[in-house]
Amino acid sequence: MSLYNSRCLSVYCLFSLMLCTQYSVGDQVRISTFEHETAQMDFSIKVMTSIYQRLGHDMLLIRFPGKRSLVEANQGTVDGELIRVKAIANQVPNLVRIPTSVGRLKAMALTLTESPAVTGMGGLIGKKVGIIRGVELTDRITRSLTRQVLNSIDSLFQALLKGRVDVILFPEFDAKKYMEQHDLMGKIIINKAPIIEVPLFHYIHKSQPSLIQEMTEILGKLEESGELDGIILSAEQARL
Repeated sequence: MSLYNSRCLSVYCLFSLMLCTQYSVGDQVRISTFEHETAQMDFSIKVMTSIYQRLGHDMLLIRFPGKRSLVEANQGTVDGELIRVKAIANQVPNLVRIPTSVGRLKAMALTLTESPAVTGMGGLIGKKVGIIRGVELTDRITRSLTRQVLNSIDSLFQALLKGRVDVILFPEFDAKKYMEQHDLMGKIIINKAPIIEVPLFHYIHKSQPSLIQEMTEILGKLEESGELDGIILSAEQARL
């Protein structure tokens, strides 16, 4: 073999190795998520950080506005999306949903204390509903309703307090913490039953098949053993 051909073969082998290289122990995994600081997001971060550590990876969180976070993950500028509902899978063909749920989202109806109770989706009909921009679940279930889409948690609660909306939809755990922190317990009530409750899933870009396999296997084993419930509970209690 000539020197030229030998060099070409070496370059080709190196290039092929680079293309085939997947995550190894100690690699940093870049995961996108919402820019909002919420209790739900906080313990989701704790859960997934713990799982990635078990795989020998460091999880670097990259925060974006809600919809942009999905776009960046789907385009492959990051390695995955932290936690989303199952229904977004149709919007992100380049992301693979890890089949084991890593949490649950309860979307609650919050109203002023003196307002009538809101029960189920039917209770939202005829009311102006406030939601946070970029949250796929509440966006989807309110598309046929009169609504106001807000850019921040503070503006969401202010819209309710100032009467610009009749009801707001917000995760149960986050609502309780926000109301406690801002002395709103006597002004706003969380209606008893969730408007909707759904499981939450982790998503990884399809360009990382070995990472997808690793995550699928470990979450499946942790769920089967019951250990995953313990990890989720510990993360929630740490936020209390």
